[in-house]
Amino acid sequence: MRLKPEYFGWFAITAILATNLAVFLDVPFLRLVFGFIFLAILPGSLIVWMLKLNRIGPAEKAALAAGLSVTFLLFFGLLLNNLLLTMGFETPLSTASLMISFDIAFIMMLIAGYAVNGGQVSPHINSHLSRHEKAFLIIPVILPVLSMLGSHIMCTTGNNTVLVAVLLLIPAYIAAVCLYNRKFPERLYPVVLYLLSVSLLLIYALRFPHIWGRDVHAEYYMFQTTLCNLHWSIVEHALLDACLSISLLPTIFQSITGADAQEYLFKGVYVAICSFTPLAIYTISKRYVGGLYAFLASFFFISQSTFLSTAGSARTNVAIFFSALAVMVLFNDKIDPVKQRILFFVFILAIVVSHYSTAYIFFFVVLFSWVAAEMVARKHIFERTMSLRIVLFFFVVIFIWYAQLTDAAFSVGVTFIRDTLANLNNFFLEESRTDMFHLLLGKGLAYSVLSTVNLLVTWCTFIFIGIGVLTMVRKFQGMVDIRGARLQKPDFLKTRFAVDYLTMVLACSGLLMAIVLLPYLSVGYDICRLYSLVVVVLSVCFVIGGIVLSERFGLTLNSCQIILVILLSYSMFVTGVTYQIFGAPVSVILNSEGDAYACEYIHDSESCAAKWLASTVKKNSHNIISVTDIFGSHRLLSQGIISRYRINDYSFSEYGRAYEYIYLYYTNTVMDKLVVNGTMHNMSEYRGAFIRYGRVYDSGSSEIYAK
Repeated sequence: MRLKPEYFGWFAITAILATNLAVFLDVPFLRLVFGFIFLAILPGSLIVWMLKLNRIGPAEKAALAAGLSVTFLLFFGLLLNNLLLTMGFETPLSTASLMISFDIAFIMMLIAGYAVNGGQVSPHINSHLSRHEKAFLIIPVILPVLSMLGSHIMCTTGNNTVLVAVLLLIPAYIAAVCLYNRKFPERLYPVVLYLLSVSLLLIYALRFPHIWGRDVHAEYYMFQTTLCNLHWSIVEHALLDACLSISLLPTIFQSITGADAQEYLFKGVYVAICSFTPLAIYTISKRYVGGLYAFLASFFFISQSTFLSTAGSARTNVAIFFSALAVMVLFNDKIDPVKQRILFFVFILAIVVSHYSTAYIFFFVVLFSWVAAEMVARKHIFERTMSLRIVLFFFVVIFIWYAQLTDAAFSVGVTFIRDTLANLNNFFLEESRTDMFHLLLGKGLAYSVLSTVNLLVTWCTFIFIGIGVLTMVRKFQGMVDIRGARLQKPDFLKTRFAVDYLTMVLACSGLLMAIVLLPYLSVGYDICRLYSLVVVVLSVCFVIGGIVLSERFGLTLNSCQIILVILLSYSMFVTGVTYQIFGAPVSVILNSEGDAYACEYIHDSESCAAKWLASTVKKNSHNIISVTDIFGSHRLLSQGIISRYRINDYSFSEYGRAYEYIYLYYTNTVMDKLVVNGTMHNMSEYRGAFIRYGRVYDSGSSEIYAK
């Protein structure tokens, strides 16, 4: 069908009117649904329409629309916030002010879209599905429903049968798609990837009724503080002040949708946004290796633990999403160069205001890529994508946002670089590296046989990537788009790589080597987070490595099957379903027992205790609240919305200090345990901390003591 401009216009007007009615009349379910469409779909769709990106495919349009919607909310919301505060309006993020402002902005964008598009129609899109295609989509469509059902059953009864079935059905479906790829329509790959992403992310988001993860508790605290104030501002002059993705963004969604379950909304926002990241990976890879291998490359990204825990690592995954979009538009020859550069700059801005660490790493990738491209340009002639202008723009944005406006993130970044250089003298000390580094070397494995197999599979993925990178370098003349290339392009390659993409691959590979080799890097920044970011670029190298390995050694299995064996094994180990099948309950997603579950799972009674403590302690009081360990502080942060500057989670080793309250949670009271330096200890060893304290609150699984 051909979508005429007036049809899209009527859709936009209907969405605006329906949302206004649902919001101002406060119609519960409709307000949530229409509010979400209004925020997550409409602004990005209007921008894509205004830009007349008619040559790009549906997958690119969907990913761009999602990314531009979030970008619009971040920057228009920030502009509106500061403008209204300057005018003396103290609640710029209230429902009424947001709705009125968005209505005006969307109508202006709609008018601009009409003016730009005129009487033209969009390219032909065949939306009709054959019976054959509908049959292929049956399983992906029901998977999100099964994920929600399985999570609910797991939460209420502890039965993991449905979740295990989902986690087994996904790799089985991937295998079926690859084995029957000649019959599988290529245009369904993006749809399937999106549905698989949603299914997996929902499991990790809905498995726990409350916030789950590590840094996410502080992120949720920032959201709740911004929501309470109904404006964004510097809250604690700390790192998280620089991350609009966890403060301003969810506040806008909450103000418009009016969701009752704010913890579920917080998790759901990031599931909805980051589900589009694999589409960007697919688009990047498809240009070079075709639909099937791009499908596998994208699923390799989906299988990363950081991506799966999106609901518990919000700001990181939003920034990775924008990084993927930046790479996607930078190497997309179907977008006009001027629009391409504008979109790239916009997504750089979005990365910077989403997460400081990801912004720093992506900046170094861009910087090293440009430097390497300059070196290649001395010997070869090629079309330049990366430029000094991009590098300088990126640095200036980082400096202004982190050093001048939000302050803390820039000084921390400088300190991190200084400490990395200062710790080079510890290069040969194993103790200077993290536990993850030791696990990669096979030390401290919990289950000898299963963990060894897991380690071997993980190293196979590294080897595939390494082979892919080395192949690009070794066959430079055939795989990279330079003038006068002397070698023929390999058969598996649809088109040659841009030189700047190769240099970006080398930059990402160099960062991986650096975080392994340099002691302080692995301590100061999580390896899994870095890996998830660089896999945005290196996913295509993973499949190239599998292809080259198959061709080089003439293996019985074809390249697709070789990749499939490693990929599905890797994915099943990451989700924990392989361990579960063999009776090793390591995954908190599939089990309701074990130390990790006891520490991470937040009971309703613990939440009530934290809220009671927050209401009891005076807001203007400067007394410090004592908790047994870091997991106790998590509960006070996300459930009590108590500032971390008022929480001491090392207090039990400091008997001499006086605290107003002591907060104990399930692990402390029921299991009589606490966590010290990552290991469980008996509470009896620390009973001296309770001298002169009396119990003032007891919910059965959570207790509060006061002086």
